[in-house]
Amino acid sequence: MRAVLSRQTATGAFPSEVAGMEDETCFVTASVALCLDPVAHRPALDRALDFIESCEDPRLPGAFAFYPPRGRGPMLVRGLPPDADDTALAWLALLHGGRRGTDPARAAFDAGIAPAACLMVPGAAPPWVRRGAVRTWLIERGRDNPVDLAVNANVLALACRLGLAAHPVAQGAAASLAAAAAGGFDPARFARRLAPYYADVTELWFAVRRAAALDDGTLGPVLEPVLAWLAPVLGSRALALDKPLYCNDHGRPVWRAPVLQRARRTTPAPRLPHSDACAFKQTPAFFKQTPALSNKGDQHDVLFLGRA
Repeated sequence: MRAVLSRQTATGAFPSEVAGMEDETCFVTASVALCLDPVAHRPALDRALDFIESCEDPRLPGAFAFYPPRGRGPMLVRGLPPDADDTALAWLALLHGGRRGTDPARAAFDAGIAPAACLMVPGAAPPWVRRGAVRTWLIERGRDNPVDLAVNANVLALACRLGLAAHPVAQGAAASLAAAAAGGFDPARFARRLAPYYADVTELWFAVRRAAALDDGTLGPVLEPVLAWLAPVLGSRALALDKPLYCNDHGRPVWRAPVLQRARRTTPAPRLPHSDACAFKQTPAFFKQTPALSNKGDQHDVLFLGRA
């Protein structure tokens, strides 16, 4: 974890890479913060939470944007509105670090995320989208505001963390994930439509696993088949340092975050409450063969599926 902590910037962020530059985003910082131990890594976690709080949108308290709305750091695009993905991950990190409590988180869920839910499924929506699934941007509905299943999985994770698994938004997210899994859609072939803001479909698996880890067992029958459906896409690239992570909905540009990938590698996989859920583990034999995590070696990471 020392290699991860050494990459934390002066603002508290953990950087990502895009278009030949390093930027500082709520998404990567919150994702890394969730890998930090609240006791062992307290100073670094507190700094990360400081940065995350700077990403809160002053126009919509409780909602968070990809970049700090008033930040002056490196950004590829300025003026981005708050979105459901960053809002969900930000709240998960703030709860994880004890910075904010469940009551304001629930209020933010209802006031910020829930209004982005699809009250009716548009005719042009992918066939797996169900009523209650949320659009990505927490702004007025439009054609450039698609339903992303990875975003919905992160929203579902927050709902599970808050005891809101029965909320219509959580139910809509879970139903959409279940419909995609049951519909025979090949995750690799349909990756761009399943999760248009993610550059690698394995990120959808990570998001669903996060929701499954926070579920109290209520959604086990729904999430277990989803994890199994996504399992075949896991492979040697899932934890590679240079793996593309996310993108704009048209596929470009692509962000990478080696620091997040390192954090994932050093964090124990969560024990899922569902006995049949899939989880990946890194093989000890592989690390004996590859003691140093070089860029060249990281391209050969071995993952396998097993019981949690």
